[in-house]
Amino acid sequence: MKVPLLAHSLSARLRAVIVTTLVLGQSLHAIPLRVLAWNDEIAGRKLALGDAKSSATIDAMHPSKRTKPYQVAAGDKPVVIQALDRTDKDGKPAASQILIPPGIRQPLLLLLPDEKSTTGLSLYVIDDDTTGFPWGGIRFINASGKKLAFVFEKKTVVLPASWTPVSVNPEGVSRNMETQLFLFDQPAAPIYSAIWEQQQDVRMLIFIVAGEDPRLGPVAMKMISEDRRATLAKPATDGKK
Repeated sequence: MKVPLLAHSLSARLRAVIVTTLVLGQSLHAIPLRVLAWNDEIAGRKLALGDAKSSATIDAMHPSKRTKPYQVAAGDKPVVIQALDRTDKDGKPAASQILIPPGIRQPLLLLLPDEKSTTGLSLYVIDDDTTGFPWGGIRFINASGKKLAFVFEKKTVVLPASWTPVSVNPEGVSRNMETQLFLFDQPAAPIYSAIWEQQQDVRMLIFIVAGEDPRLGPVAMKMISEDRRATLAKPATDGKK
């Protein structure tokens, strides 16, 4: 039995509508995005997040603390960060598109200085989901340009000379933990050594950058800690902008 041409056309249209609806539904799905300013200068700027629905000013930025989550959804236009203190050639707030890789459910937007950009910012999105970066864990981002090795409790983790996140999960109970950092090609001479207080309710995001003072070593660390006990103590919000 042949299917009438009209029925076949309607069936094709129906499938197209269903596919379009699914795609739009997925693209409009809101996800919680938090922001981390690299330094005090960026933290003091007037910035906003804009998506397919609206825009919201970013409040209380700090170089050592994530902001509250902002619900963003990309639809017919991408998610952007708007520099309310700078304008583009049309006199509108300068904007940069935020590229959130597929599969990231809890992005952390790192704002870095970049005067070549119209917004004065370079954007870097980090997957901040506790599934891959759990409480009690440590996540390194090596931006020093040097291949490094991190040693904790006689375990060694290689940190590539790139911005590739590397996660370490010292499982067990909260405790003092001996740590060392080495240049990868100089394993006999640690460039950093300390006792860290390992807490299972705290996760630590660590950026390793090139050291500015040679007397203090070839690299420096910027540590961003987050304590889930403080998060649980806060009153619940609806997550709206």
